[in-house]
Amino acid sequence: MMAQQYFPASLFRGGTSKGVYIRERELPADRDRWDDLLLQTFGSPDPKQVDGVGGSHSTASKAMIISPGDDDIDVEYLFGQVGIEKPVVDWGGNCGNLSFAIGPFALERGVATAEPDSDGKATLRLRNENTGTVVEQTLPVDEEGNPRYRGEFTVNGVPGTGARIRSRFLDPGGSVTDAVFPTGNRIDTLDVPGVGSLEVSLVDVSNPCVFARASDLSLTAAETPATIDSDEAVLERLERVRSAACERLGFVDDAADATAESPGIPKMTIVGEPQSYETVGGETIETEEYDLLARIMSMQKAHHAYAVTGAMCTATAGVFEGTIPNEFCQASTDGEVTIAHPKGTMWVGVERDGESVEAVSVDRTARELMHGDLYYLDR
Repeated sequence: MMAQQYFPASLFRGGTSKGVYIRERELPADRDRWDDLLLQTFGSPDPKQVDGVGGSHSTASKAMIISPGDDDIDVEYLFGQVGIEKPVVDWGGNCGNLSFAIGPFALERGVATAEPDSDGKATLRLRNENTGTVVEQTLPVDEEGNPRYRGEFTVNGVPGTGARIRSRFLDPGGSVTDAVFPTGNRIDTLDVPGVGSLEVSLVDVSNPCVFARASDLSLTAAETPATIDSDEAVLERLERVRSAACERLGFVDDAADATAESPGIPKMTIVGEPQSYETVGGETIETEEYDLLARIMSMQKAHHAYAVTGAMCTATAGVFEGTIPNEFCQASTDGEVTIAHPKGTMWVGVERDGESVEAVSVDRTARELMHGDLYYLDR
C-alpha cells in the first residue's frame, strides 16, 4: 500500500476569503502536476469537498503559492482558484482578499523579514505572478518583525475586529489585457443568447470585470446572495452575459467554452440605482452611506460580500465618465469610492492621472488559522 505524501501548508483568512498558503519550494518542480495535487488536497470535484480542505464555496477554495522575490520585490505569489464541482484550477487572475495574508504568511514562514518603523508598521513589496501587479502592503508588526493580528479595524463580512492592513496596488490597469478598457470603449454591446442585445462596460483593473445594469437583467443590485443563487434562471442569465464578455475579451474562442476554460475571469458584476437595503446580517444600509450599489459573482455564484480585485475594478470604473458604473456612482470622479455589498460597505481609494490608473488602495484584516502538513496520494 502506498503511503500518503504531504507538504507543509498554512490556512489563512485574508479579508472575506480563506485559503491555503504553500511555499513554492514544497511543491513538485513540474508545474503540470499542481492542478491535480490541488484538486486532490481541496477535495474537488465535490460540492462538499468532504475529502479535502476546501470550504465548499468559491471564497474558501483558493490557493496561494509563495516564493521569495528578487531585486526590489520582497515576495512573489501565484493565485489559483480551485474549482469545487468541476476539476479545474483557474490561474487567470488575482485574489485581492487573500493577498492581504501574503505579508503575514511571508513573515510567519521566513520568506521575508521586516523591521518596524516608528509607528510599529512595516511595508513589503509583493508581486502577483498571475497579473504582474506590484502591491505595497503595510501591516502592523511587533519589535521582532512578526505580524500583529489584534486591532480595532472592522471588515464587513468578517466577525470581530483585527489589525488594519493596507494594500496599495500599483499600476493595476490592464492586469490581464494590458488596457483599462480592453476594447477601447466605455460601453460595448453584446449579443447574448437568451438575453438579447445588452450594453456592458468591460474594464480591467486588478482583474477584468464585465459590468451590466441590474435593471437590464431584471435585478436591482440589492439582492442577497441567497436570492441570486436560488434562482437558476438568474444564474444562467448572468453566466451567459459573462461568457459572451469572455469571448469578446478573447479569453476563449467560443462563449460556450467560457465556464469550463475561464470560470474566474472576467468577473460578472451588476450595478443599480442607489437605495436603502438590508444586509444579510439584518443591518440597514442607507443610500447616503455609500457611493455605488453593486453585486459581484464568483465562480458562477454570488459573492457573499465583495471580491477585493472586483471592488478595485468597480470603484475605478465608477470614477471614469461614460461607463455603466459611473451612471450610478454618487462619488466624485476622483478619490474615494464606497461600495455597498451584501454584508455592508467597503472603501476603495483610486489614484488616477487622466486616463491612467496609478494605484488603487484597500484596507483589510488577515489572520493565520492553522499551520501543518497537508496530505495527498501521489497518483
